[in-house]
Amino acid sequence: QISKMAATATVATATIMSPYQFCNAAAAAPSEITADSARMQWRQAVMTVDELLQNWSTEEWAAEVGVGDKIRNKLGTQGTTSPLYQIEKALKVLRDSEFVGNFVEFQETADEFTGALYRADSLASSSNNKTGSGKQTPPAVFIEQSKNEVVELQRIAKTLNGMEPLLMH
Repeated sequence: QISKMAATATVATATIMSPYQFCNAAAAAPSEITADSARMQWRQAVMTVDELLQNWSTEEWAAEVGVGDKIRNKLGTQGTTSPLYQIEKALKVLRDSEFVGNFVEFQETADEFTGALYRADSLASSSNNKTGSGKQTPPAVFIEQSKNEVVELQRIAKTLNGMEPLLMH
């Protein structure tokens, strides 16, 4: 059995070692959201991921360069209207709340979630770029790879909800 204090130190170290520096800044910022509002944001974020996959249209989104930004808006990595915007803060509040029983396992899975989120964002962003000469990768390739990461997001969200049933009730 690991104490919550020891688990916090372990998680803090893992957060600092994360390759996502902007994620670390968000995680280090003092949280002003409550556990209830974080849980509501999580529920809405899960619904957003589900809706994004339900309405996915690689062909429509890849029709022109720059359309990957629509995906990025839904992912909350561009703009502030998506429930996924600053989801790291909500996950941190939830981790420390009464809604989460297994602190360490929750944090490890939440880290997987944010990793998949930023991979999906990076791939969607890559679909916007036309650089270099010669044969270029079509935007549809990046859009489809982004979709694969969003599918992974959905899987991880289901895992988190299965681990911690109070998140969705």
